[in-house]
Amino acid sequence: MFSFIERAHAQVSTIPSLAPTTTPLNPSQLALNIVNWILWAAGFIAVAYLVYGGILYITAGGDAEKATKGRTAVINAIIGVIIIVLAVALVNWAQDAAGSNLTPGQ
Repeated sequence: MFSFIERAHAQVSTIPSLAPTTTPLNPSQLALNIVNWILWAAGFIAVAYLVYGGILYITAGGDAEKATKGRTAVINAIIGVIIIVLAVALVNWAQDAAGSNLTPGQ
């Protein structure tokens, strides 16, 4: 009944193309890509920590120590998000001051 599956998959090429998919990066664009990746990762971690702190606070169930720990985690995550936003602004400002024509996020 399923004997056609092997033949159907035999027609699909799984070998990737060897042609370059992008142009080579110059050093400033490579540095900007690395900074963008680090900022995205930091933002993800900050949001995950915010969720963790919120869950800790919600599930405290009257335990003052656990509620304080959750509240502290939420406050620290918010401070982290503010620092990340300021870092993005600083990268954009430095890029504009240097006269670079690169745009973050691309």
